[in-house]
Formats: sequence, C-alpha cells, structure tokens
Amino acid sequence: MRIAIGWHFHTEGLEKVNSYRKGKPFSAEGFLRASTGPLAPYFRGLIPDVNGLAKLDPDRLKESWSDDVIRISNHFGFTNEQSEKARAELKNSTQAADFWFHDRENLEKRQKYYHDLAAVQKVERNPLALSFERERAAEKRKELETDRKELLKELDAQGSALREAVAKLATPEQLASAGPPSTPWTTLDRINLLTTVGVLLIGLCLILGLFTRFAALGAAVFLLQIYLSMPPWPGLPLGPKAEGHYFIVDKNLVEMLACLSLMCLPTGQWVGLDALLFGRFARARAARRAEALEHADGRGLAAHSVS
Repeated sequence: MRIAIGWHFHTEGLEKVNSYRKGKPFSAEGFLRASTGPLAPYFRGLIPDVNGLAKLDPDRLKESWSDDVIRISNHFGFTNEQSEKARAELKNSTQAADFWFHDRENLEKRQKYYHDLAAVQKVERNPLALSFERERAAEKRKELETDRKELLKELDAQGSALREAVAKLATPEQLASAGPPSTPWTTLDRINLLTTVGVLLIGLCLILGLFTRFAALGAAVFLLQIYLSMPPWPGLPLGPKAEGHYFIVDKNLVEMLACLSLMCLPTGQWVGLDALLFGRFARARAARRAEALEHADGRGLAAHSVS
C-alpha cells in the first residue's frame, strides 16, 4: 500500500515537472478558483487579485504599470534617454487605460460585475446560507469568472504590450548582460513550486521507504487540503473537478486515512531505506526495552519468591 500511494504521488509530481518542460507550467490557480467548501474563500484568497479588483481600479492599475516600468528599467540599467522613452510608453498606456475606464459600456459592465460579485461573496461567507443559495452562488461564480476575463482582456493586453515595449528599449549589450527581465514571484508561484517539489519528494520517499512516517504525514496533510477544498458534504455544491459520485467520503479522504495508517506503522524499517539508515537504532531500542522488561520480570519473580 505504501508503494502504491507513493507511486501515485510521484507520478503526479513527474507530470507537473514535465509541464514546465513543455512550456505550460503547472498552476494551482484553476483548482483554487474551483474550491467549493467552507474554506473556499481562503483557498481563492491565495491567488493574487483573485477577483481582478486591483486591475479594475484605475489608480492601482496605473501604479502597478509604473512599478513594472521601474523594475524593467532598473533590471537593464537604462540610461536617461531610455528611461525617458520608457516613461513615454507608460504615458501612452495610461491614456489608453483612461479611455477604457471612461467608456460608458465598460463602466456599466464594471458596476454589474461589482454588484454580482458582492452578492456571491455574501452567500459564500454566510455559514447559515441554505444549500440552494450556495448552489446558485457556485453557478454565478462561474459566470463571474467569464465576466472577469472579458473585462480584463483589454487591460491585460495593454499591460503586456507596455512591458514588451519597455523591454525592447534595451540594447543588445544590456540584454546580453542582464538577460530577460523576470516577473516578481507571487504567493501562487510559491504554491506551485512547493506543490510540485513536495508531491514529487513525498512519492519518492514512500516508494523507497525513506523517512516514511514524515512522508506519510506530508501526504495526509496534502490530501486533507484537497478534501477540504471540495468536500462532498450535504448542502454544498459538487466540485467541478469531482470524479464520480460521493457523499462525505471520497477517494481523497480514503487515501488520507491510508496515509495516516502508514504513519503509525514502521513500514520503512520492514522494507525500505529506513531499515538501512535507522534499523540499527531501532534494534538497539528494542533490545533495551526487552532487557528492561526481562529485568523487571526478574525482580517481580524474586519478590514473589521471598513473599
């Protein structure tokens, strides 16, 4: 069972590693956005600007674009002339953003989006919400995702064009010296990396029987998070990524309980690297316990003889 669970985790980890090689890096964003359980607001909150509110605020959007221009300029070490051209690109982009924000149709779409989002969040944060209210909110959340992407499409394209235009101001010498500019890491980037490395190592350790109990505990914690993100509980909408039909217990919960069982058993010292690395210490402890029990039994027998 330990090797089978380890194989499952290691295969998932390898698939995530291969996604980076294929140019389509693994991201937990889709999974976090699809959360339906009571912790759904927390899971979605791990995504930077999950509802796009920062980008839909003109002041915050312009500030982020300005930060991008400064970051790229500092990365390449722009001259005064290059910095002036970069500021001109920023000015053109902010003017385009002003036109977008003042467009009547876009203004109406934003107001409708804010209204619908507030209504959905009110239900999601209400622990006393009825099951049909939660189901409607989940369906509305899907519609909001479509609205969010449509609203941000033009602004995202403008931001990407700005960053590309500023990066092209770098000379071949600056590009060769500094390399292409990288984007700052976000919480989601760290989650993606930790998930990829963690799942890969947990699976490998379970297969090899190395640090078995710690690996089993890590696997159980990971599976618990997966379970709580989309629990098949009464009154909650079915997760969009759910496979099959479940009621309270699903395959993630079953595998988590199996991992907790493995954590309580020294399977790595039966068959695994733990036996080679730590078997001597385990045998020494077992010998000391046996000796202590034998000594205690001897004293008990002697006392019984005297009496």
